[in-house]
Amino acid sequence: MTRVPRLAAAVALALAVATGARAATIPPAPPDLTRLDPRLWSSALSGSPDTVAVMVRFADKGEAGPADLAARLAAAQATLDPHARARRLRSHVTPLVDYLDLPVHAPYVEALRARGFAPAGASRWLNAAVVRVPGARLAELTRLAFVAAVEHVPHVRLSRDPAAPAPAPPAPRAGEARLEQAASVGYGQTIGPLKQLDVPAVHDSGYIGTGVRVAVLDDGFNRYRTHDALKTITVLGTRDFVDGDANVTDTTQTTAFVYTHGSATLGCAGGNKPGVYVGSGYGASFLLARTENDFSEQGIEMVFWGEGAEWADSAGADIITSSLGYTTFDNPDTDATYADMDGHTTIVSRAAEIAASKGILVVNSAGNDNGYWRGMVAPADVNGDSLIAAAAVDTNGVVTGFSSRGPTPDGRTKPDFAARGLNVPIVAAWAGTQAYTTASGTSFSAPLLAGLCACLMQARPAWTPQQLIFALRNSASRAGNPDTLIGFGVPSGLKALQSDTVNVPGGLGPFGFELLGPNPFSTEVRLRLAPGEAATARVRVLDLQGRTVRTLAPGSDGIVRWDGSTGAGRAHPGVYFVRLDAGGRHATARVVLVR
Repeated sequence: MTRVPRLAAAVALALAVATGARAATIPPAPPDLTRLDPRLWSSALSGSPDTVAVMVRFADKGEAGPADLAARLAAAQATLDPHARARRLRSHVTPLVDYLDLPVHAPYVEALRARGFAPAGASRWLNAAVVRVPGARLAELTRLAFVAAVEHVPHVRLSRDPAAPAPAPPAPRAGEARLEQAASVGYGQTIGPLKQLDVPAVHDSGYIGTGVRVAVLDDGFNRYRTHDALKTITVLGTRDFVDGDANVTDTTQTTAFVYTHGSATLGCAGGNKPGVYVGSGYGASFLLARTENDFSEQGIEMVFWGEGAEWADSAGADIITSSLGYTTFDNPDTDATYADMDGHTTIVSRAAEIAASKGILVVNSAGNDNGYWRGMVAPADVNGDSLIAAAAVDTNGVVTGFSSRGPTPDGRTKPDFAARGLNVPIVAAWAGTQAYTTASGTSFSAPLLAGLCACLMQARPAWTPQQLIFALRNSASRAGNPDTLIGFGVPSGLKALQSDTVNVPGGLGPFGFELLGPNPFSTEVRLRLAPGEAATARVRVLDLQGRTVRTLAPGSDGIVRWDGSTGAGRAHPGVYFVRLDAGGRHATARVVLVR
């Protein structure tokens, strides 16, 4: 510990020499480098006036002690949305409510604001706020008692759809569909993509997504109240996390896919204009969240995505469908890199993992970056037992040229499934209330799959998301031979519906990884492995960035214990994942360390 000030002085001196600065320019009070992301050291120690976006992680949530924490958790459980409660119970979420469900401590946010650090967003899951701050003031942040760490927020690039959509053709009249229709529903333009997934057979079985809540995270939803294919959709709530209000429309925008990309993806899943345009889960209810700003590409949008997922959780969403994905921007020294796409590291992937841990099925576009980017975009890089990464195929089930490929940097097979992503019929909300067109991108394969998942959730209400994923895998075109182009392939909704529920496991992880608690914990958390696993298992504690904090050895009783230490000291309070690996498969338990 005594070396830290020397390190700070040495780095500052090196910077001063390199820039020709006098020794007197070295900051007299260097930042606490143990709290500062190394990528910010140069900016902080040089006293740069340039602003950077940082995530300020708080040390706690303001709890006064164990009794106060217990009272807050009890209050959070008592106010849990009934639909969210049912989803968590169905998904065996244990404990039902944990530290992540508590809000960010408001006085901490106000303290930042009082010092001129206006938060652009805050996350209860990551217990953090995002601010823009001059490099010269980074040291001030690191010395605040309630700040646990200051992390760099990277620039990112949004994975764009491969080409602008064609001019919108006039809406077809009922009865003009060229392809064979299902017995009970006139699908109109969407019959091709839906038949490829065997969705009409699922609908004919009586399952259209009724009672299932789907949250759509996108860039805006113009004309969702007035477009013919959207106005009858049941929308339970809306939130704009970019502008901080509930309005997800801006009809002054008339450019294709500006405030309307979300309208198009919403239509793929929930469109409901019989004979003209019908989505894959048209009976579901929807929550609409604007998390993407069409006019900029900044890392803060990953935080907005996380806030949208938190809201979806609170509002009882069963599924999140997102046609957003992020890769590196323009500075490989400080921005997200391919190695970061390991399912744990980026802000948005961490949020998606936590959403899945709350029992939400997350479906995300795999990305449209083949040829530009080597793998999945974030958060599609999250493990396939927690998130479905959707690739794009043509009418013959062949992967498109733009669809992002796997594997992930850590060698996992990705994407997970595929659906139509080439020349997909979509709602053209920018062109009017009766306008339709075609467009290409994994942006549309994701909501097509999400709508199918909503139908299967209605049909099999006792299934966990992992069981649903398992059924889809067994039904898909490459069930026995997944690849890094389309994963398990194009699933069959009908085959998944007909899965023998006796043979659908309780989860994709083969381990009896039971969390014994306490959780949150301050002194020790215990987890029990299933008999026979302790001898070959590798057990690690990971932080929210996917870094190994501690490797653990199971006891002779099969119980793994972690006392919150790193081997070199006490870990910072916060969220950690205890990960079990054996035989090429894994299971993960989320634990929360408190002071």
